[in-house]
Amino acid sequence: MRLDSKGNLSLSALGSATVYVNGKRIRLQGEALTAYLRAIPSSNIASITTSTNPDASYDSEGASGIIDITLKNNNERGLYISTSHGVSFWNHLRQSSDFSMAYNKRTWQLGINYSHNIGHYDMEYGTDRIQDGDRNFSETDDTDKRNTYAGGLAFVFQPGKRHKLTLNTSVDALTGPGVTATTTWIYKGRETLHEILKARNDYTKQENTKYTTGIGYQFAITEQQSIAANADWIHVDGLSRNQQPNAFYSPDGKLLREDDYPAENKKTINILSSTADYRLKNSRGGELLAGVKAAKVESRNRFGFYAKGALDLTRSNRFTYQESNLEGYMQYAQQWKRLQASAGLRIEYMQTVGTLKSYQDGTVMEENKNCHTRLFPNLSVSYDLDNSSKLTLAYSKRQDKPRYEDLNPFEYLLDELTYWKGNPFIQPQISHKISLGYTKNSLSITLSYNQLNDYFTQLPDTYKKNCIVMTTKNIGKQKQLALDLVYNKRLTSWWDISTNIGAYYFVNHLDYETYREDYRRPSCNLTLSNDIQLPAKIRMELSAKYASKSQGRSYEMLKPSGSIDIGLSRRLLRDRLSLSLMVTDLLHTERWDSYGRKGALQLDIWGHSESRQVLFRVHYNFGSRKFETDKNKVKEAERL
Repeated sequence: MRLDSKGNLSLSALGSATVYVNGKRIRLQGEALTAYLRAIPSSNIASITTSTNPDASYDSEGASGIIDITLKNNNERGLYISTSHGVSFWNHLRQSSDFSMAYNKRTWQLGINYSHNIGHYDMEYGTDRIQDGDRNFSETDDTDKRNTYAGGLAFVFQPGKRHKLTLNTSVDALTGPGVTATTTWIYKGRETLHEILKARNDYTKQENTKYTTGIGYQFAITEQQSIAANADWIHVDGLSRNQQPNAFYSPDGKLLREDDYPAENKKTINILSSTADYRLKNSRGGELLAGVKAAKVESRNRFGFYAKGALDLTRSNRFTYQESNLEGYMQYAQQWKRLQASAGLRIEYMQTVGTLKSYQDGTVMEENKNCHTRLFPNLSVSYDLDNSSKLTLAYSKRQDKPRYEDLNPFEYLLDELTYWKGNPFIQPQISHKISLGYTKNSLSITLSYNQLNDYFTQLPDTYKKNCIVMTTKNIGKQKQLALDLVYNKRLTSWWDISTNIGAYYFVNHLDYETYREDYRRPSCNLTLSNDIQLPAKIRMELSAKYASKSQGRSYEMLKPSGSIDIGLSRRLLRDRLSLSLMVTDLLHTERWDSYGRKGALQLDIWGHSESRQVLFRVHYNFGSRKFETDKNKVKEAERL
């Protein structure tokens, strides 16, 4: 399991992983996901299940695999209340709180939860680029001032062992301003300073609210057979307003010209999804899973861009994206003494329509339609060599779909020389992975080969004279040969260690537009975690990670990076009260520096975030509970 400097979580170096906590999909990404996972005390974790070859009952998305974190739970009935409050500080003070309550009776359970994360978060980044022989050097201070709020309500009615009805609803909001300040030194050639550009992105309003409602029913036909049906609706409203003043100065500081580029983006997303699943166990050690899923997605976006005080019709437009999915799957697993085998197939029919319209009269300017049927097989065979060792051979085909926002062909400016632009023609990237694994006691070794076809990534490219654009494209194939070693051991009664060593060889075969080039490089990743019981019942957690120089997603080369985290915790009042103190990225070495060359474009990119923080958290619970909710299966929402 790896977490890179930008907060992307994966089980291998290729593709993304989907994360679940107690069977529920966590719909956070990047730094928000990093902060959420760091806030979970390891003492509250009962188990972590990972699978790079999940069965066909899971959606085909998640090329890297599935991560499911199970938290400890008290099974007694009654009232249970849990609350946590924490603060973190480095450049800014941040405060987080969560509250959950469950009330359980013999035939029904009611659960309520609320959480928020309030405060600012800093990032610093920049580029040094040579484009057509001229140099531009830029530095950006980025302060994210958005706060997150979430609340939910769940009700479970279970009159007997055979019937179970679940109702749930939740609201998640991300709201607040933000600002970036960028200074760019513009040269003629590499040495002669020509102009200085000072630009700001002042996000005066940013709102993103997600409403989720679901209903589920489970029926146990017999002890060996069961069926389940779920229906979900998700609605998202988003709005952002941005003022962007740009001012050019002479080398001696004289104002040459200035302008402001206001922009407003509104979006609405609706997702309807329904599933039906069947499970059958036989007396010979076999299990059959089968099911169907239907989903409908509609995303509407309106983008208005202003220049010189007037609406710029060449950059302002409306974009509508519609997606229809129909999927079915079957999975069968069988065990014969020392041999276990599992095979499954998921079939997906997907139809998409992306329509670009004029901002004022809604005239269709461009339409992109796509329709396909894809098969996603998986197969695994395991053999127990003895009571403590196992050999496993597995194959799976999976995919990663683009985020809806990456499909919007709108232009966003960091300044007049650096753009972000959506791409409505992105196709899903398809992963083929084959692996051979060996486990013995606390040691696990896996040799694997993974290939991403039509893989997409956001990459910088030339745009206009002296300008670059960051856009997501399908740019070719990415291949990876990997050897992973995982070792977990209790060295003494007071010291547990966990380590992961990975050796990789990458090949990026870029083949898009008129560009053809191969990039190859070996790399390695190291992680080490220590869980140490100190005197006075104090628990210390010390972890470190290191990533060597490696090939990036396209033509860029990633420089080495690493970090160290340290934390202390203490349980009091019969384990009802928990106090923890942690310092993340102790030496402030977690960075995303890279460099690369593509034709006449040469880029050096550097950056780091407010990853070094001091966190203090208090957790208290009382009562007892027995409360379960069904896994949310609306996979389309992962791309929000």
